[in-house]
Amino acid sequence: MMSSEIQFERSGNLGRIVLDRPKALNALTLDQVHAIHPQLDAWAADPGVAAVVIEGAGEKAFCAGGDIKLLHEACKAGDHDFVAAFYRDEYRLNRRIKTMPKPYVALLDGIVMGGGVGVSVHGRFR
Repeated sequence: MMSSEIQFERSGNLGRIVLDRPKALNALTLDQVHAIHPQLDAWAADPGVAAVVIEGAGEKAFCAGGDIKLLHEACKAGDHDFVAAFYRDEYRLNRRIKTMPKPYVALLDGIVMGGGVGVSVHGRFR
């Protein structure tokens, strides 16, 4: 799967995730969180995938955390359900990473904060 914000690729026996928002320092959106979780589930069940690698696009950041701008806008609009869903689902993703039965490797280059730590530190390798 490829979109303007995230890429999923399969190269041989490797699953690859690229956070692709370099202008926003690859800050996580709820859509990205919702896309990553089922992809990890699929790769966990796929005997042809031996490991998963996650990295950030661009030269400045792996991931600067959750997209604070989106969360701030949601708070200002009174959409507290969005904010709650973001953190709930991001933490569920962190748990999924922790329980991934295959090696999960985070290639950290540049800024790593908040949610970027979450999607990296819970894997086996950084």
